[in-house]
Amino acid sequence: MRSRTLLCGIAVFCTACLLRFIYLGQIASSPFFDFLQLDPAYYHDWAMAISRGDWVGSEVFEQSPLYPYLLALYLMVFGHDLYLLRVIQLGIGAVTCVLTYLLGCRMFDRKVGLLAGMGCALYAPYFFYEGQVMKEFLTPPLATGALLLLLARRPFAAGLLIGAAALVRDNFLLLLAVMAAWMACAAGGRMAGRLAAPLPLLAGALVVLLPVGIRNYAVGGDFVLTTSGGGEVFYIGNGPYANGAYVPPPWVRSTPKFEHEDFRKKARELTGREMTRGEASHYWWMQGVRWLAANPGKAALLYMRKFALFWNDHELPDNYSIYTFKKFSWLLAHLLTFGPVAALAWVGAALTWKDRGRLLPLYLAAIGYMVSVILMFNFGRFRLAIVPLLLVMAAKGLTCLWDLATARRLAALAGTAAMLAVILPFVYIDWSSAAEEPFQDRLHLGAAYRQAKRFPEAEATLRQVVQDAESVVRRHGGDPTRADRTPGGVTFVLALSSAHRDLAGALADQKRYAEAVDEYRRAAALAPTDATIHLNMAAALKSAGDLPAAALAYEKAAALDPASFVARFDLAKVYYDLGRLPEALARLEEARRANPKLGTLDLADYHYGMGAVLYAMPGREQEAAGHFVEALALNPAAEQAAEVREALKALGKEVPP
Repeated sequence: MRSRTLLCGIAVFCTACLLRFIYLGQIASSPFFDFLQLDPAYYHDWAMAISRGDWVGSEVFEQSPLYPYLLALYLMVFGHDLYLLRVIQLGIGAVTCVLTYLLGCRMFDRKVGLLAGMGCALYAPYFFYEGQVMKEFLTPPLATGALLLLLARRPFAAGLLIGAAALVRDNFLLLLAVMAAWMACAAGGRMAGRLAAPLPLLAGALVVLLPVGIRNYAVGGDFVLTTSGGGEVFYIGNGPYANGAYVPPPWVRSTPKFEHEDFRKKARELTGREMTRGEASHYWWMQGVRWLAANPGKAALLYMRKFALFWNDHELPDNYSIYTFKKFSWLLAHLLTFGPVAALAWVGAALTWKDRGRLLPLYLAAIGYMVSVILMFNFGRFRLAIVPLLLVMAAKGLTCLWDLATARRLAALAGTAAMLAVILPFVYIDWSSAAEEPFQDRLHLGAAYRQAKRFPEAEATLRQVVQDAESVVRRHGGDPTRADRTPGGVTFVLALSSAHRDLAGALADQKRYAEAVDEYRRAAALAPTDATIHLNMAAALKSAGDLPAAALAYEKAAALDPASFVARFDLAKVYYDLGRLPEALARLEEARRANPKLGTLDLADYHYGMGAVLYAMPGREQEAAGHFVEALALNPAAEQAAEVREALKALGKEVPP
């Protein structure tokens, strides 16, 4: 008996590994393989900083810390090999399949376990997320392992895994509370015994979480067990702009590098006082609660939509879209998706309802996790942790249907068919809208093609996005050439602006600067307050040789973003090339005043720039020498360092080594 169980587990693992190896080979040639942006770029950069020695950091965590610390260890041992990283992550995914198999065996029998494990081995979203430089692949093995340990009456070890999962996704804290409550209720007996029952589970979680809380308090003054961004996330999902998916307020830049800081800035503006990260998070928690209390009707509709989105076959994208990746992997395009798993899981739950007492831990874990997600907002990746549980119930549903068919229980089969007739449309109707993902998948594809230097493909992709986005803006009653003539479809206008901006970048990559400038101007007309567009337009104008126009574009960028060092520094270089030295000097001084805490390399550039301008101004060579010395001390390997050393020698100054 044990040997068969072991052989089935090995079969599940080998199948999962084989298919994942095929998938890895297919996506390795895609433009996305080395393309990191948004969350993957954020976590990668964070891991790089840790691997260079910044193990403690200086602020309360605002993003989940477990993955970047694990990634930092990987970088320290194996270097920057993203192929091997994906091999390891896909291998962990294969372990998830084995855990799913074991869960099916534990809750039902080996047949159910094998079906569930093989379903996990064939589940397309797992392939997709395990192949990204992203944290989410960790939640399914941690959650499934924790449930198996709870069922095996090893609550302390289960608590360790749930604590670790909470450092990947904060919503596991709610699941921890649900499972602790279940243990207390299931214990029976006197109150003291019930209260003591979940203590090992909670103790295991605290072993993992307390060091994080202590660290957060030590560096930021807030005792936060995981991250300080929960309030902001809650407000996105439960505020006036919420629609069940990720729709941040218009004053928030939707990138992990800026979104939490934008929330804190807005909280400071609204309250008129400084706030710690923890205080700002609490402020947005309360704003979300107040909105729900003041809008019960809208809140009810909102939660109905969240429920529908959670159970929908459509994978709401975040960072990258699984549907774009299917273009590069025929295997991914033909694997199992969420819809049939969800539908069969509902059937399995209905057909095993008579056994609900024994299956209660499975129900509670699934319901508790679902609630923890829809309390916030939906992404496809947020529901990965629940899939092993659904696969087990789906596998049981299949075996029950087979038993009904072989026993010719036609009435029961008819009832099940009626249930599926209701469930399948609900699961397969796409409840999302284009507002949640306005061309982001193709914008990311265009950016990935650009990074891979596949410029014609980038241009073709982005031109199609421009064409499609213009059509959508017109349907919303807007003008695709001017933001101030667009009464509706604001989300799509921003997407169109991004498409023009990215197309301009692809044209500039091909040295077609005049065309690039035209696209930048179209982008600026749709997003007139975006300083980055004017900054990039100025660079294209400079490359085209139109220095006066480049200076005007840099001036506009500096006016829109007064704290931008780059805008003023690059403007100073243009004025220098035009021979307008006093203006160049003034812009450099403004750049320094606006940025008193420049990084080492930017500060070196400032001194190199000041030195060059002053050296070209008669009678100010000695001032230039002082800046040259500072610049060499900060960045002796700069491109202009050799020329600067020669200038110092000509001035009779001691040349730094």
